[in-house]
Amino acid sequence: MKEDESEPSRMLTVTDVAQWLSVSSSLVYQLVESGKLPVYRIGNGRGAIRFQPRDINQYIQSCRSESSQPPSPRRKLRPNLKHIQLD
Repeated sequence: MKEDESEPSRMLTVTDVAQWLSVSSSLVYQLVESGKLPVYRIGNGRGAIRFQPRDINQYIQSCRSESSQPPSPRRKLRPNLKHIQLD
């Protein structure tokens, strides 16, 4: 039996995904609107937004960056400005 034919996993709400990713619900909505997170709309009209856990895992993997490059050097701070006294 293929994975798709087995019992479906529990679908996640916006709040569930926000907690999983440790981000705000508004950021989850932004990721949905930008197309970075695929969603399922359940019900009439705009419907309730639901997510599959596998889609969230794929998003997490896509965000992973390799640390093979050294961090970029920090820019040097400007020297302290001297106060000019006006007479």
